[in-house]
Amino acid sequence: MTDELTERSILFTGYPGFLSEHLLRRLADETNAHIHLLVLPNTLKTARDRLERMGRQHPSLVGRWTLHAGDITDSLLGLTKSKYDELTGQVGVVWHLAALYDLSVDEAVAYRVNVGGTINVLDFCERCEDLQRLNYVSTCYVAGKRTGTILEDELDLGQHHHNHYEATKFWAEVEVQRRLSDIPTAIFRPAIVVGDSRTGEISKYDGPYYVFQLLQRLPKWLPVPAIGRGGSPVNLVPVDFVADALSHLGHTAGTEGKVFHLADPYPLSATQIVDQVLQRLNRPTTRGRLPLSWVERALEQRTVEGWTGVPREALVYFSHGPRFDTSRASEALGRAGIACPPLTSYLGRLLDFFLAHPDEPAVVIDQSSGQTGGDGASDSGRVSEGSI
Repeated sequence: MTDELTERSILFTGYPGFLSEHLLRRLADETNAHIHLLVLPNTLKTARDRLERMGRQHPSLVGRWTLHAGDITDSLLGLTKSKYDELTGQVGVVWHLAALYDLSVDEAVAYRVNVGGTINVLDFCERCEDLQRLNYVSTCYVAGKRTGTILEDELDLGQHHHNHYEATKFWAEVEVQRRLSDIPTAIFRPAIVVGDSRTGEISKYDGPYYVFQLLQRLPKWLPVPAIGRGGSPVNLVPVDFVADALSHLGHTAGTEGKVFHLADPYPLSATQIVDQVLQRLNRPTTRGRLPLSWVERALEQRTVEGWTGVPREALVYFSHGPRFDTSRASEALGRAGIACPPLTSYLGRLLDFFLAHPDEPAVVIDQSSGQTGGDGASDSGRVSEGSI
């Protein structure tokens, strides 16, 4: 890491939230910067409590953070003009994680937060007197309905998207890339973020956890069929890997203007994941197949969706699986000894945590202390960061 980047004051969006919590712990230990956190007014208390708790475990953070009540959908980020101008004179690094994560979100709402909010952050960056880096967190799923191998340098190939979340994150990244010549930016695209690979801990259940919940609830005598072809890769990445990758690449010189897929280079297929979960639950592996179209039609009925606990919008991520090339990210991270662990090495820990906390675990557990606090990502209701 370069002193030039690790010493610069930071503006951080997306806190409090699951990924941002993990990333902030690393920034506390790996930088000397003062960290300005832009949070929604209704998350101020949660954010303050968690930062004070984090400071007890990471003493280097004490006295190095300032909370600002704001909103990225406002042209001044919800700040007063004087505070906005003050920050543009101080901030040298911006971390933009804030986004609206909701697969069924209304288009206008998603556009205002994900696209409009990102444009406002970009405007802030352009007004900074000495900005050295914008670290922007996008998503692998800007690829939308594309199939085959997705390269890190690819963005707009005329693809359609499965939902407004994907589409608005796509258009937000279009805006970020459009200003690369004016704003030194590193772009990160995580795949589906799951719990910690060492502890299994996670703050809320979505994505593959819907499947965990369904399989646990089904009667043991009931055979579990594979869905569709079952061979689609499902790209899961543990939060500790993503946070390590972000912290390292976000402060490495020469990553400006580049896009990095933070994905598993060797993902398991949907059927392989289900079979491993079934084995862990001491149940027979999948038998037979159900056509995908049957399952899609069934989940259109809200009563069926409610019984299974699997939102119909989430099904696509287990039945449509492009492969995300990670050549650039793997090379850059490999030099620092950082690599995405294979799912087989930590799936058991994810399941152990899930089985120990079968209800929604509305907590984030500090790995070093065991202390818990409310999950700010769900508290905000509007601006957070999700797992896809």
